[in-house]
Amino acid sequence: MSERIDLKDLSKEELRNALAAIGQPPYRAIQVFTWMYREGTASFEHMENLPRGLREALSKRYRISSLKLLDTKRSRLDGTIKYLLKLEDGHAIETVSLPERGRATTCVSSQVGCKRSCSFCASSVLGFERNLTTAEILNEVLFVRHDTKSPVTHVVFMGIGEPFDNYRNVMKAVRILNDSDGMNIGARRITVSTCGIVPGIEALSREGLQVELSVSLHAAEDVLRTRLVPVNKRYPIGDLMAACREYTRRTNRIITFEYVLMKGVNCADRDAGKLASLLRGMKCKVNLIACNQIRALGYEAPSREEAKTFLERLLAHGVRSTLRRSRGEDIDAGCGQLRVARCERE
Repeated sequence: MSERIDLKDLSKEELRNALAAIGQPPYRAIQVFTWMYREGTASFEHMENLPRGLREALSKRYRISSLKLLDTKRSRLDGTIKYLLKLEDGHAIETVSLPERGRATTCVSSQVGCKRSCSFCASSVLGFERNLTTAEILNEVLFVRHDTKSPVTHVVFMGIGEPFDNYRNVMKAVRILNDSDGMNIGARRITVSTCGIVPGIEALSREGLQVELSVSLHAAEDVLRTRLVPVNKRYPIGDLMAACREYTRRTNRIITFEYVLMKGVNCADRDAGKLASLLRGMKCKVNLIACNQIRALGYEAPSREEAKTFLERLLAHGVRSTLRRSRGEDIDAGCGQLRVARCERE
């Protein structure tokens, strides 16, 4: 990769300081931000309202990165588009476009691979390589916007990787996504999902951001959750729930608990009862979703009737819950599946 600094790795304040160091006024940072994030410009030459001398000076010190497309699949069922994108060092990541009526969500990755080895997820199959830079995260959203030729209204950090294992770069990306001179995506339209990294939850509660927090729960007792989500051994359910309750107290925000339903594993009546008991009195909602069929990992989705029964049990216990369908099942849209499939072909 070039030794020049990637301009998208700089916050607006950092960019303002960098420009001030070469004698430029603060408004130049806003102009550059607008070109990169509003216009999607990847060339200093196209920044027509900047003096030529400044464009030349910037090109000597900085670069503007982008991603290359390796593979793509489009669902005939729901319009989901899954992209396999190539980074500058040759690694590949997955990004997903989830179009719905009135909104266009982009699901971004935060790492190349994942350390957390959740037993039902393909993200860790190829191992962990590295964190994504702030620029690489932002480029995922910019790529989708350019490819679909439509605005991105929502961003979810639910792709490959654990966002809180890459906390600094993820938070910087979130602020640029939200910045009115950046992509201008409302904070409440940005969701950060964690498998239960307690220090990350605690840190997010102090950020002063109105982003949504989603916690991948998947079980209501430690033995099963440790099997499904190994990080539970380090941050068991008791500690996780304490951090979540403190988060809601400090931020006055609702937490969404993701609960992937796996046949014969975590969707019996007793599981619903344990989950309702665990969440009693908490400011939260539960998002139920049938597991994506990943044959190599050995899990199977329950029937639609079984999933609806589980939902009804939670609702009867007073737990605010929804049942969402899996997206892109005909294109292997579960995290990591396209990346793994390509590596198997190679």
